[in-house]
Amino acid sequence: MIIYLLTEKKQYIIREGSFDSGHRVMNERMKCFNIHGHTYLYELEFEFNEIEKIGYAIDFKEIKRIGCQWIDDYLDHGMILNPEDILLIKTTKEYNSKLWLMGLNGLNYCNPSVENIAKEIFLAMTLLFKGYNNLKINKVTLWETPNCYTVCLRESISNEEMNNWLLLREEEIMIYSRDKGRIEYD
Repeated sequence: MIIYLLTEKKQYIIREGSFDSGHRVMNERMKCFNIHGHTYLYELEFEFNEIEKIGYAIDFKEIKRIGCQWIDDYLDHGMILNPEDILLIKTTKEYNSKLWLMGLNGLNYCNPSVENIAKEIFLAMTLLFKGYNNLKINKVTLWETPNCYTVCLRESISNEEMNNWLLLREEEIMIYSRDKGRIEYD
């Protein structure tokens, strides 16, 4: 495999997707306290400064196969809940429905706001694409509605949030990544 350095210049590639999930924001006094759902739209932006002879750093199909599929497997058509939302967690489990508990604070209070969900997606992509030819997640943009979205960068996530999340999720994500393997498209 021949790799070309882009003379210390960075370039970016973006993969878009969507998923549908239910949630609620605990202790919010307006309508988001109610159980509801969204069709979230997302952009996964990766940065790189090396490309392979074929002309890209990674095939878009590989981002879909690993990153977008992880989002589908863990978040799509499930409930994303605060770990302290005991009643909804119990109900979701009783119906054997898909459940994602927010992990930025370990398994302590953490609402599934669009900002926090974007952080968790960013951290998952960091692990899933570890070791891919100088490719790393640069930004996650997550739309909760057509006119409301957040942008998550590495500096958006505190060291404490990252450490809490890694303690809770790293092994699970690395097993997922290992099971997916890696495909070379050229």
